[in-house]
Amino acid sequence: MSSSRRLFLKSVGASAGMSALFLSGSTNIALAAQNMQDAIAGANGLMTDNEDFWKAIQSEFIIEKDLIMMNAANMTPTPKIVHETVIEHTRDMEANCSFQNRAKYGDLTQKSREFIAGFLGADADEIGFVRNTSEANNTVINGLDLGPDDEVLIWDQNHPCNNIAWHQRAERLGFKVVTVSTAETLNTEADLMAPFEAAINSNTKVLAFSHVSNQTGTTLPGKKLTELAHAHGAQCLVDGAQTFGYMDIDLHDMGCDFYTSSGQKWILGPREASFIYVKRSAQANLWPNIVTVGWERSKANGAQKYESLGQRDDGRLWALGRAVEFHQMIGQDRIKARINYLANNLRDRLSKKVPNIRFLTEQADGLNSGILVALISNTDAPKAAKTIYDKYRISGAIGGREDVLRARLCPHIYVTMDQIESIADYIAASV
Repeated sequence: MSSSRRLFLKSVGASAGMSALFLSGSTNIALAAQNMQDAIAGANGLMTDNEDFWKAIQSEFIIEKDLIMMNAANMTPTPKIVHETVIEHTRDMEANCSFQNRAKYGDLTQKSREFIAGFLGADADEIGFVRNTSEANNTVINGLDLGPDDEVLIWDQNHPCNNIAWHQRAERLGFKVVTVSTAETLNTEADLMAPFEAAINSNTKVLAFSHVSNQTGTTLPGKKLTELAHAHGAQCLVDGAQTFGYMDIDLHDMGCDFYTSSGQKWILGPREASFIYVKRSAQANLWPNIVTVGWERSKANGAQKYESLGQRDDGRLWALGRAVEFHQMIGQDRIKARINYLANNLRDRLSKKVPNIRFLTEQADGLNSGILVALISNTDAPKAAKTIYDKYRISGAIGGREDVLRARLCPHIYVTMDQIESIADYIAASV
């Protein structure tokens, strides 16, 4: 475990769930209601199937009554502390957008940066704020010097901002993009590693992959793939859109050169507020996308040179720090265990109740995720998708053409077991 990670966890433990950011006096909003604080104070272990515990946490969300939110891989609702922080600082800026009032965001932004860095086992000067994973990935893709003799190795299950974006850049610079596929059914970690090991070579300059695929939920071994890249003299870009807030991450231990993510997914943060991690040793050779006011100051502060954007909604960056804080108050291991518990229960119920269902999420042992993707054949897909949302109020990535329905369902801590039990019945009644 990195020293920054140890210091962060020590500080969180010493505060017994109280907020370091809250204690700064910059906001009047409590991190969570008393009933949630009491539930956490009395918690023992992972609390995975303790519905009373999770209902106390679910009370921090204002999701529509009877709406079942199953779309964490795309966007999540935020806890009260996050959206009320955004509202509070939006109101504050409307009342006084002077330079003098806005000056406080230098301190608040730095505190958020330090909290994110500690949460991810990084150093603060390796974190630059961006709007989302797409911007972060393109910062790397557009910022590296690559030429005709170079290759970039990618996974075919990457998100388009870490897939198509490489091809678009290659059209301009002339480097080669090599794409590998993993088997549909996976038994071991070696099954995941094999195609990358076969494709990488001395011309490979970058290995870029989604830590967890948004297409199937398949998880790749981040540390081992990073070691593979470095052994061949290549840098490693890990798209963490589906792992920041879901998985316990220690970036110094993983060793990757770049890690990207979004605030509006598993971390339960605000929209258009996220970060890019650039390892200190990789910063000299990664050019920034945008240069504007304050450049001389930014370029002297590590990864801050990648967050040069001009005017931005600084309150959202502060709210992202509060989302991390909320997360850590509950406990990352506890959150992941709960998500997996819900996803595994849902898979079992769908298998029993929905005919003609086939899951794309086939995991190597120990590399599961909270993303469940299934194909349901012999059904009127557009009609079924409309029924699932309009009648049964299940919000997920659900659609398809003709007679095959594709359903990506991703639970989070605001989903109850009662809802999980209902979903299989509702989908069975719709197809």
